[in-house]
Amino acid sequence: MARVLIVEDSPLIVQMLTMVCQGAGHEVVACERFGEVGQVAGQGFDVVITDLNLPEVPGDDTVVALRAIEALASLPVIIVSGRPRAELEQIAAERGAQGALSKDDGMPVIAAELPPMIANLVG
Repeated sequence: MARVLIVEDSPLIVQMLTMVCQGAGHEVVACERFGEVGQVAGQGFDVVITDLNLPEVPGDDTVVALRAIEALASLPVIIVSGRPRAELEQIAAERGAQGALSKDDGMPVIAAELPPMIANLVG
């Protein structure tokens, strides 16, 4: 079991990602505003799942902003965003994230691919 931090501004996506993660046996804390992340960052997470397009992100780069928070700086990051998967994979590589899934692929694909991705990252 992993402790997963979800940073996503869409309540519907938060609900779906939470169900997928909890269904795989993970404990989830979700923040619907980037400003909430600092309040929960020290709770011992194993992986962060984040959208790229969030309001209030310093420097407009979510991965860099997450890495600037000491408690999250070395955690694996999985990007789940509404861009084509190939583009997200390139962004993940450039920004130091460990995985990327496209919302455009649909929830069945995310539900099938996210749990093994988390398992591979947290060992």
